Amino acid sequence: MTGQFIGAIIVLAAGYLLTHKLVPAVILRAGLALGFDMKPAPHWQKRFSRFRGMKRGYYSFLIITTLFVTSFFLEFIVNSKPLMIRYESRVSFPAFREWSDKLFFFADLRRMERKADFGQVGDDEVDYRLFAAAKKDPSVFDRQLELLRAERADFEKQVAAYRTARLSTPEEKQDYADLRAVLPVIDADMALVERARGVFAAGRASIIMPLYPYAPREHLLDLPGTPPHRPNKTNLLGTDDSGADVFAQLAYGFRISLSFALIVSVTGYIIGIIIGGVMGYFGGWTDILIQRVIEIWASIPFLFTIMIIASIVQPTFGLLVGLLVVLHGWIGMTYYMRGEFYREKARDYVHAAEAMGATDWSVMMKHILPNSLVPIVTFAPFAIVAYIGQLVSLDFLGFGLPVGTPSWGSLISQGMQYIKLYPNLILTPSIALAVTLFLVVQIGEAVREAFDPKVFSRLR
Repeated sequence: MTGQFIGAIIVLAAGYLLTHKLVPAVILRAGLALGFDMKPAPHWQKRFSRFRGMKRGYYSFLIITTLFVTSFFLEFIVNSKPLMIRYESRVSFPAFREWSDKLFFFADLRRMERKADFGQVGDDEVDYRLFAAAKKDPSVFDRQLELLRAERADFEKQVAAYRTARLSTPEEKQDYADLRAVLPVIDADMALVERARGVFAAGRASIIMPLYPYAPREHLLDLPGTPPHRPNKTNLLGTDDSGADVFAQLAYGFRISLSFALIVSVTGYIIGIIIGGVMGYFGGWTDILIQRVIEIWASIPFLFTIMIIASIVQPTFGLLVGLLVVLHGWIGMTYYMRGEFYREKARDYVHAAEAMGATDWSVMMKHILPNSLVPIVTFAPFAIVAYIGQLVSLDFLGFGLPVGTPSWGSLISQGMQYIKLYPNLILTPSIALAVTLFLVVQIGEAVREAFDPKVFSRLR
């Protein structure tokens, strides 16, 4: 437990350095190398300075961004697959392979380590826990050999029984042949286990497991009792009713929830900025016609629409993102940007740009938009809060992500079923959700205050 705590501190410290030191430095150097002026305008510098001065929001920003960036490397931190596994000259990195498979999701890179290649019986994926247990205590192989010997003795008895009996039917002859064919297979398995025992005893096998060696989709059915399990020394928050570790699901659920909210927010804002900018810049019939279309579209009950679609088609992460963006993710920002463009297009700098021959698109995106970013920056944190809540709600109702996906909503739904016997199942995801939303709201409050021009227009 102490080792895990120290490891968690080291991981978070590394995540902080990566998020707030390394990544900004790389972006700055890349921008300068490409010829961009990376120094923000004076008024933006003042806003950033005011934001840093609001401690609650600034520290919340540091916590959320550090956790979010660190969550992209969860396969190396919270996973049942090892960081490295070695058996004689064969070396593999299963955790890195799983991480790269998710990073390059468009390519079919999925491979697995066969048991037979790592001293285990079978052709499916290696039992990494058994491998780690054998590394600590090679007597595991003695128990396996005892089981194989008992199994071989049983088959020998059956073969001997068939030898003394008269095989009158083709079925009996086939059974006898099948039993005889099994004996060489058992002998090969015993030879494999004996060889593996020698490899482990000679120290030619090793394994490095992640800091928290449990995966969100791993069903721990070998634990004592029946799931769900209460928190213990190995499973910090216990397991759910399928035997999956709750802490692992919370960690991966955080990444999914925040990624979902950010993608929906950014995509919806891009669409809203373009449509709102067109409405505010051109005005007239363009504005009126688009407004009528938006009013009709906004009358569609998006939650019921998603529930209907989800009852017909199994929703995926991409499908849910698309539905939320198309149905209503862009509508709110459209009105704000329409008002900003209406106000800014009457400014002298816009008339000057038009007089110099700038195109409409150039005027909208290069001149008006940079001066209309206050609503975008101000409302973005609150939009993220809303979309996290919507995803959790859909998962809770059973119309969200596919079954088995790490989700706070599904954990809360399970917690409602076991609220009397296992209250931790509903408390842990509820606390995680509340803390996340609280931190994001604090960021939003600080951003709103930092970008509020009224603060500097008051008489003091």
